[in-house]
Amino acid sequence: MAGLGRTLAIQAINSLIILFVILVIISAMFVYLNQKQLEAVVIEATQMFVRNLERNPNLTPEQKEQLAKAFEYNMRVRFGLIGSPAERIFNLMTRLITLDLGNARNAYLGASTSVKDQIVFALKNTIILFTTATIISTIIGILLGMSAARRAGSILDKAVSFAAILSSSIPFWWLGMLMLLAFSFKLGWFPYSAKDVYVAVARLQAMLQAGQLDKLTYFLKYLYTWAYYMALPLITVVILSIGSWAYVTRNIVLSKLTEDFVMTARAKGVPERKVLYGHVLRAASPPIVTIIALSMVSSLGGAIITETVFGWPGMGLLYWVSLSNGEAILLAANVYVTVLLFIIVVFALNFIYAILDPRVRTGAATYTPR
Repeated sequence: MAGLGRTLAIQAINSLIILFVILVIISAMFVYLNQKQLEAVVIEATQMFVRNLERNPNLTPEQKEQLAKAFEYNMRVRFGLIGSPAERIFNLMTRLITLDLGNARNAYLGASTSVKDQIVFALKNTIILFTTATIISTIIGILLGMSAARRAGSILDKAVSFAAILSSSIPFWWLGMLMLLAFSFKLGWFPYSAKDVYVAVARLQAMLQAGQLDKLTYFLKYLYTWAYYMALPLITVVILSIGSWAYVTRNIVLSKLTEDFVMTARAKGVPERKVLYGHVLRAASPPIVTIIALSMVSSLGGAIITETVFGWPGMGLLYWVSLSNGEAILLAANVYVTVLLFIIVVFALNFIYAILDPRVRTGAATYTPR
């Protein structure tokens, strides 16, 4: 347990150092790149305020000047333009940590202009779509990969290899456009804009409040609505992921099948199914768990092209609209949240590794810096 505790302590310190460095980089880039844009916003807002003051005959020129200076100062405080570059970087870092970043110019996703609310809204939708797709792809891919490794050289093994090459070479946007053309525009089976799911859900909530639906019917229709709008992007992501998952699992398991502990288990008469799923899968679990976790956290950042093609209101689409509309603060928050989630998952991976593989914590406990 001492080795495990030391391993986690080292990883926690490393994670905090990495997070601090990333925060400094994001904040410095934002302060440097966005300063001119914010200065222009302050000047434009101040000029508009001065024009409005000119229409007020009850104010003296000195009062108008004082009000204009106070307004400009408040705007600079609001946009973080007060102080030296180092102070502004530090202030932005503290705001990023708490996501206290004020409001964006528009409510690009959801009903609120708050940066924090839009990030939470987009992250929730990305988790719903891509985590579901990753779970489905992982389960099917692992089962196919283990079967292919068990029958190396068979038709199934060759089919898995072919599917992996094919799925890796097809762009998401290309297949997504084909799926939309076929199943949305031609056949009309699925909607062409997935972000309308919240309009449909709001309609169901209104019917529930009006007494037109009972709770059970509302719940079933709620699940159906989400499945209906999510089906096309979900199917597209799963189709292009299963082949790679199966091929990676096949190679990992195949490398384990030739090791001594497998030969020993077979010599003892252990059933092949138990050898495969009880011994081999456990030995192959660390790299598989790593791929699963990294796939999960990578998906939390959203897939810009996939979400844009299908109009899914997730982190990828929010990243795109932030970039297109020059919403630097929303863009910085998006990047920070993605990096934070990645660091958390990597830390959790190290914890899982230390449990699955005793060599990890033993190595950490016996390591002494030179």
